[in-house]
Amino acid sequence: MLNEIEVFSVDTVRERLGQLTAGIASHRAVNNRFYRRWMSGPLTIEGLQVFVRNYGAFIIEFPNAMAEIILVTDDLEAKTEHVKTLFSEMGYGNPQKLHSVLFDNFFGELARKLGCEGCLDRSYLAATELLPSTRRFNDGERRLYGNKSPQIAVGAQLAQEWQAYTMLRQLYEGARNYLGLWSNEDEFHEACEYYYVHIGAAEKDHKDESLRAAVQYAQDEASLVLVTQGFNEHLDLYVDFWEGIYDEIVAVHPASALPEAQTASA
Repeated sequence: MLNEIEVFSVDTVRERLGQLTAGIASHRAVNNRFYRRWMSGPLTIEGLQVFVRNYGAFIIEFPNAMAEIILVTDDLEAKTEHVKTLFSEMGYGNPQKLHSVLFDNFFGELARKLGCEGCLDRSYLAATELLPSTRRFNDGERRLYGNKSPQIAVGAQLAQEWQAYTMLRQLYEGARNYLGLWSNEDEFHEACEYYYVHIGAAEKDHKDESLRAAVQYAQDEASLVLVTQGFNEHLDLYVDFWEGIYDEIVAVHPASALPEAQTASA
């Protein structure tokens, strides 16, 4: 006699997924050396170039990953949630509001304030090789989002969106280290549209969208195992990604290391 599969109620699925996402706050995906350094004070131009080149490569590739997950998602409700996220990333149809464009706008303005106009432009930095950890991240994210198992794909997207609010909030806190370069504080906040779009609404909406999509697929213990696998693998990619950026920032300017690292090497 075949064992009966226990199908979870929606409340049970939401409870189990809530337990999964609750651990993000203490995960190294959002608690790592890069964020501590980024928020502790300004970087050198060289350090900023490392960050802009590699994080910029992630955000330009993310819509492509979302296209992958839309293709492998057969549940129409889940697919609709992914489409809403992609539409948001693409500026709700306005090319001037693409998230990658808003990011480029901030760092273009920051470069001007630092007296090196153009040195943080995407086109200028394109000649610099991506870090191996950034390539691993982009390749790994596409692999997860295009996985033949939609459960793994939605688990990866759940991890993305439930760490993203903390990620953007910490990136904004670090951006504030450069506020003093603007003589008009209002102009600084105008330049910060990339951060405010996410903190104000986008990431809250994306969290809800990713959760609703995951609920459609985590309907029993076996499927929840796969969702959890995609979730954890994506967070692990983030750890590698951020640690790679931090290590390169220190490599180009050793004095940029966190104080504990400098003490250990003394």
